[in-house]
Amino acid sequence: MKEYLTLILLVLSSLSLYAQHEENIEKEEEEKPVIEIITSGIYSSSLKNDENAYGTEIHLTYWHNEEWGGGLSYTAKFEEKETLHDIALLGSWNVTRWMTLNVGPNFGLSGEERDFEVSAYVEAEGNIRLSKWFHFGPVSGVILGENSEIILGMHLGFEF
Repeated sequence: MKEYLTLILLVLSSLSLYAQHEENIEKEEEEKPVIEIITSGIYSSSLKNDENAYGTEIHLTYWHNEEWGGGLSYTAKFEEKETLHDIALLGSWNVTRWMTLNVGPNFGLSGEERDFEVSAYVEAEGNIRLSKWFHFGPVSGVILGENSEIILGMHLGFEF
């Protein structure tokens, strides 16, 4: 009888240790940093004049955890006279699993028709997740500064 009790206690303690080990692995996977690359097709509409342009954005974000990240954004807007280039520093917050908010300073690089300017970048992404590493959805945002504009589009996101 004593041997059976000892055997049962050993099996139960092994199961308990295994369950704790599995829980620790899940926690480590949840908190593991992630690199995300997003590409977006956008439509930009100026609030200052009647200029509109199609463009593309590329975001590179380092997610410290599931909620907070930071990164860079490059935007090219294809206007009639020239292509405008912007670079933004992003602070990113996953408000919910299906929505991300990106904010930060935006640097409009000078060109033939535009001087260098600094403005504020605010953007929301709707995330429709098809897998753990892929999502897509709508993008809407504003650039607030001397040449303020509204941005609408669609994005594809890949996480590594």
